Amino acid sequence: MRKKLLKFGALLSVGIFAVSCSSSDNGASDSSPVTAVYSNIAETATLDPAIIFSSDGFVFARNVYEGLVEYKPGSVDIQPLLAESWETSSDGLTFTFTLRSGVKFHDGSDLNADGVVAALKRIQDVNQGPASFMTNIVAITADGADKVAIQLKNVDYTFLGKLPKLPIVSAAAIEANKTGADPLASEWFAVNAAGTGPYKLDNWQRNQAINLVAFDGYWREFEAGTPSAVTLRVDPEIATAMQLLEAGEIDFMGAVGPDDSARAQNMEGVQVLESPSYYGQVMPMNVTRGPLKDVRVRKAIALAFDYQGMVDFYQGFAEPSTGPLPTGFSANIANRPRYQQNIADAKALLAEAGYPNGFEIEYIGLKGLSYFEFAGTLIEQNLKEVGITVKQTLIPWPEMAASYSKRDTAGDISFLNMSAFTNDAGAYLGQAYLSTNVGDKGGYNWSFYENSQLDGKISRLSQIADPAERLSATEKLNEEIAELHLAIYVTQPKLAQPVKAGWTGFYDSLDANYSIRFFYTRFNG
Repeated sequence: MRKKLLKFGALLSVGIFAVSCSSSDNGASDSSPVTAVYSNIAETATLDPAIIFSSDGFVFARNVYEGLVEYKPGSVDIQPLLAESWETSSDGLTFTFTLRSGVKFHDGSDLNADGVVAALKRIQDVNQGPASFMTNIVAITADGADKVAIQLKNVDYTFLGKLPKLPIVSAAAIEANKTGADPLASEWFAVNAAGTGPYKLDNWQRNQAINLVAFDGYWREFEAGTPSAVTLRVDPEIATAMQLLEAGEIDFMGAVGPDDSARAQNMEGVQVLESPSYYGQVMPMNVTRGPLKDVRVRKAIALAFDYQGMVDFYQGFAEPSTGPLPTGFSANIANRPRYQQNIADAKALLAEAGYPNGFEIEYIGLKGLSYFEFAGTLIEQNLKEVGITVKQTLIPWPEMAASYSKRDTAGDISFLNMSAFTNDAGAYLGQAYLSTNVGDKGGYNWSFYENSQLDGKISRLSQIADPAERLSATEKLNEEIAELHLAIYVTQPKLAQPVKAGWTGFYDSLDANYSIRFFYTRFNG
């Protein structure tokens, strides 16, 4: 019998990912301590929130650090967090935030305006993933002890949605741990933590587990059923983790495929938490070399792919994609034609492009996730029908990310789970197609497509004041990008995660699908 899916409030949904072998000890009474064990296929390479930019790190950063504002649990609306209120100047270029009083960092220091300025400027100076949300900021200043002013270069009507992605670290920790050679205390933050979040770092057992404990100086109270300790453990094999979940030794899963969610419905003691998904699976094509430079070749490859075969593999937990943007952003996007396989047209395009006998390409996929391997096998079979030979290379996530940090070592085709980082559809397009986000600059533009005109069109979306007009312009740009065939738009999976029975809560689909803020979960088992 299929178990009921537990659905939660509207959530927006790159990335993937995150031993202590002790089972979760969740008491039935309100007075019993509650622990949560979260399993992922890999762990974050760093604890530095100014660098973390994938789900294996987000699940750490979002529980240990906080931003000025956050997304309200279960919605895409912004609510106060470290800032209790804010004002916007009449020209729309300056946001002034009033900080919450009585907030302490894990190192005992107090939250104040000068410290917030130092923390935000540190993100800019580190200049990695999270800094991509700050490119429009020209000044960050303190106004007294409790006000922070952020001045923008250009009007950005989506700016507040970026702030939850800018974690505030302790300025005292920066000062105490910096050196002449390391003025940002990067070495210290790579393995230590000092935030204001509900959980603080207890210890890190490399390649086994990151252990968090409740921060007893946290500015909010822990309600009954909220975890007082969290273990972020590593289980490289999903099959092993699913067995541990069914045995009750794991509470939450990290990077699983929709096929795993389908299987979880028949497991005793397991439920599937389903949330609306702003999440798409894509196969980016490296346009910088060989036949893939030709848009006709890329279109032919897209036409050769068996979209329905991928949907069938997910057993009801996915639907065909309509293009670059997930369908949840608008009805018009949802109503675009779904992609379908057409072998005859694919062969004709390859012949027109001068490749009637095909060629060889490499698919680089993630080892340990069944749907990555299935997608690789599927495209290998599909492209064989049009004369293209596919060499599959399956590697662990750290190696996969490293290979795409340089276009010369990147594969010809890969596979990514692309999810929204903010509630702005234009920002979603920017993640995958802005020149500033190519893989060798630390982003998820794994097509390595660079076009200054497209950059300008994406960047100008946030300057459109009227939401309806902004959405219309975004929809048109979505169509334009689709015609470039920079990726195969494989499928749009549901955000459905296997979880131990008795838990309520949600996965943050604005943080690469697999992140959880445990302060907003409850165990009622």
